[in-house]
Amino acid sequence: MNQSTKPKALIIAGDGINSEQETANAFQLVGFESEIVHLNDLIHNRMTLDQLSLSVQAVALPGGFSFGDDISSGKILALKIKHGLKWDFQQYAKRGGLVIGICNGFQALIRLGIFGKEVSITTNQSGRFVNRWVKVAPLGRKSVWLDGVGTIDLPVRHGEGRIVIHPDNRAEVMQRLERLEMLCLQYLNNPNGSENDTAGLCDSSGRILGLMPHPEAFVRWTAHPGWTSQPDRAGAPGEGLILFENAYQSAINAL
Repeated sequence: MNQSTKPKALIIAGDGINSEQETANAFQLVGFESEIVHLNDLIHNRMTLDQLSLSVQAVALPGGFSFGDDISSGKILALKIKHGLKWDFQQYAKRGGLVIGICNGFQALIRLGIFGKEVSITTNQSGRFVNRWVKVAPLGRKSVWLDGVGTIDLPVRHGEGRIVIHPDNRAEVMQRLERLEMLCLQYLNNPNGSENDTAGLCDSSGRILGLMPHPEAFVRWTAHPGWTSQPDRAGAPGEGLILFENAYQSAINAL
């Protein structure tokens, strides 16, 4: 790879999305050239999947409350991606692209059917918005984003984060998800009642990751509420940065 070449990350902004700056910063910290573009501009410019595949190595759907979540979380965002952009993220991944959907972005990936039509997401079991730190750990080795990740702390902040499986064929769906190693991230202290303590899912290629916790919110150690108990680590990276480092390594290998 030419030393001046940087992989590019596209961070999608839009009405109600509010974590695009933090997500772009996380990509930049590990070496990406990141660009924030409003969803409506992408649609207006008619950016095709072919153009995306040729120019961008990673796409991020950041957290927030896209379109106010007035119908259901992530649904309008998913519809605009599917019908406005006509993008197929699974085709993009087959061509070597990487996709991450964080919180609201994960909700949109679920609405797009990336993880199967039997997988859905709904209101937290408590019926309340959750804003706290959790411990999560990877399952299996499929996800490119989670390569070498151990148990880490990440913040969550969501009202609809509970992963549910259609009850009519739950056992069959769970077997498929486990066999394909799509159940890739698990809560150690479940904050929302998700089935199987699911914190994140990947597609069958391992290149598309959706997760409810916010890795972009913990790229510096000083973001952790307990950092003052270990002030000698003030300049250290946060535990969420490794996901973006993994994406960078995968992206430069593909260039």
